[in-house]
Amino acid sequence: MPLDGTVEESLLATSFDHPDIVSFGVRGVSTAYAGWSGHSRERSLSIDELVTCELTVQALWCFTRQIQQMIEDGRDPSMPEQYGWRFLRAAYSRLTTARAQETAQHVLMREAIMKTSGLAERLRAAQDALRESAD
Repeated sequence: MPLDGTVEESLLATSFDHPDIVSFGVRGVSTAYAGWSGHSRERSLSIDELVTCELTVQALWCFTRQIQQMIEDGRDPSMPEQYGWRFLRAAYSRLTTARAQETAQHVLMREAIMKTSGLAERLRAAQDALRESAD
């Protein structure tokens, strides 16, 4: 679960000490910290992983928006079978369920994206709409 900004402020205000963080400035007046520990190749996500996830989420968001637009225009949404409600069910599962080999960084990224994008609700609503229109 991501931490809010007050945690960082609290740690830094109480002389946070970490071997990969270097402080600079004048304590009590103007202090800053620098570090690159989060960018370790072993611990961080690659650019390809970040971009792939971002593009997937954006594509699914646009896809669900199209279905929502059809509904709001008074039409029953329809999609080719390979992109119907089962496709959306699979996408929802992939974006909300951790995998055995998934790193903590992947889990945190997925959870943050799903929480802030509203995509989970959009996927469920689009899946329900496509299932209803298929009956």
